[in-house]
Amino acid sequence: MTFSPLVFDALSMFRSFMVNPLVNGLILGLLVIGVFLSFRVLNIADLSVEGILPMLTILTAILINNNLNPWLVILICACIGAVAGALNALLTIYLKTPPLLSGIIVMALCFGVAILLNSLEVEKVNFDPTQHLTAFNWLKSLLNNGTTNEVWRFYASYLSYIIVGFVILALVWAALYFFFATELGMSIRAAGKNPTMAEANGISVSKMQIIALSLSGALIGVASSLYGQQKGFGNSHDGQGMIVIALSSLFLGEMIVGTRSFKRSLLSCVVGSLVYWYVIQALMLLDKTGYMTELYRAILLVLIIGLQFLLATIKKKFPKKPKGIEEGDGESVPETPQESMKEAFMRLCFGRRNNA
Repeated sequence: MTFSPLVFDALSMFRSFMVNPLVNGLILGLLVIGVFLSFRVLNIADLSVEGILPMLTILTAILINNNLNPWLVILICACIGAVAGALNALLTIYLKTPPLLSGIIVMALCFGVAILLNSLEVEKVNFDPTQHLTAFNWLKSLLNNGTTNEVWRFYASYLSYIIVGFVILALVWAALYFFFATELGMSIRAAGKNPTMAEANGISVSKMQIIALSLSGALIGVASSLYGQQKGFGNSHDGQGMIVIALSSLFLGEMIVGTRSFKRSLLSCVVGSLVYWYVIQALMLLDKTGYMTELYRAILLVLIIGLQFLLATIKKKFPKKPKGIEEGDGESVPETPQESMKEAFMRLCFGRRNNA
């Protein structure tokens, strides 16, 4: 089977509007989860992602060009991201730097390293995915084994991106969900929600911040490596606007899925990332040159924040009535049993009882 020009145009259009946003949403969903850990769990606005991502996409391209195993490359990038996250926390804890400034310092440091790597290895920041092993093309080769269908061969690479991205994202999501149900995970959540109460109960808030920001940086490192392997190159502009993308995805997902439990909060990162890239793809129909994309992203973030505020105002003005209690009933709400010290701690730290 061979391509006709009409079939090729139809496949290219389908790839642009359906496949590309799905691939980006799955791969960068890990980045959104990393930003969620710092922004929602620790209540820290971490801007270091805009420096970590370009540094690690360039490093990924260099290591792949040197024929290093792609899974080892991902592990190296995760470790470097974790070190960057720990450095961010250490600046705040020991130098008393405001968290926002700490993120900017780490971002500038990583961006400087990215430029240095780009200048030293300028010939190795691009690679041909067909000539080097990546985390995706091994599956493409497996799917293409023995087939002569050109349409299938054309889309095998995109199917490999989707399958690998989905599996990695699902494994990370499940691991984080179970981790934050452990004693250490609950301590991290408590340290972010109510540091004073956490300290009073013997939790080292500084230690929890280091662990959480290291975990956040590691997830950003994995996303950066996968992003670089998917594109086939790295450059110093890869991180531009990534914090806007991550926060927009996070807020959009929270509106769709909700945040009633930690499981929903994690799921909102994935859903928001997928929906966000489809919205951006639709907006790009209005700007075929690509010059207005960054402006659209900023406007979209403002609209999402405004819609969140509007929904919160409506819920506050028209609260839901408790189930089983009708208006005009003379019955009073029965008293709840006296809560234990552990229940009181969970309520004060998380605003609700411990029902993950």
